[in-house]
Amino acid sequence: MAISIAQRFDDLEELPTIPQILNRVLHEVDSATSTAASLEKVIRDDPMLTAKILRMANSPYYGLAGEVNSIARAVMVLGFEEVRNLVVALALGGAFSGDLGIPGVDAADLWMHSVGTGRAASMLAERVGLDADELFTAGLLHDIGRLLMCMYFKDEMKEIMALQIQRGVSLNQAEAEFGLSHGEVGAYLTTRWGFGDFLSTVVRYHHNPQGAGPHAKAASAVFLADGLCRKVGLGASIGEDPDQKLLVPKALGIGGEDIKKIALRLKSEKAHLLESWGQVIAA
Repeated sequence: MAISIAQRFDDLEELPTIPQILNRVLHEVDSATSTAASLEKVIRDDPMLTAKILRMANSPYYGLAGEVNSIARAVMVLGFEEVRNLVVALALGGAFSGDLGIPGVDAADLWMHSVGTGRAASMLAERVGLDADELFTAGLLHDIGRLLMCMYFKDEMKEIMALQIQRGVSLNQAEAEFGLSHGEVGAYLTTRWGFGDFLSTVVRYHHNPQGAGPHAKAASAVFLADGLCRKVGLGASIGEDPDQKLLVPKALGIGGEDIKKIALRLKSEKAHLLESWGQVIAA
């Protein structure tokens, strides 16, 4: 990212900060001494987050209507990892509410695309020997840079979208010509949030997995998950053609049958994902 762009972000007092509760929850989940009760003590300090988790846990997506009446119960039924994923998504969901002020860009569609990419990435992780929870978070955050560009660089974003039309190229190519990449912007924010090298690298290189070094396989999974969501029609990524050919990075070592199974699984979950996760930004 150009120094001037980084400086502009540093000068933004209202740049989103990672919710304190998210930091505390991630620390607790990663602790070797964590229990359902100890995790509940952390989460219940945020009544709104608690209510959203219980609402989600009792949604048709999980098939547990009325069975989950406490965070401890949610942990016991869903597991630490799934509750972690819920907390990450719920803590970030508010950023996708409201009008972004860019014609043709819908925050709710961008949110559902992010959730779908996270889900698809976690499915792929199970097939290729990666951590499903890490990949869910990476998929959820992969387009956070585009959200930031819509929020804080509206003029530049409009110019990039106009350039895309003028050149007849992908939005990624238009970003490259303009000199402002959503991958770089997203990596900047995840680094600022203290999410570590893995997430910032995968977010930065999710459209160019081979550049991700030791995290190339994970970046490849997010790249493919992104494409699968476009094919399934789960949400919408800004300026990307849903009919674009699905490319499968060699780093994954995965065949067509496996990809077809994941696509069908994602498609079967589409209605539940739209209904359940749509509540996050509607609440």
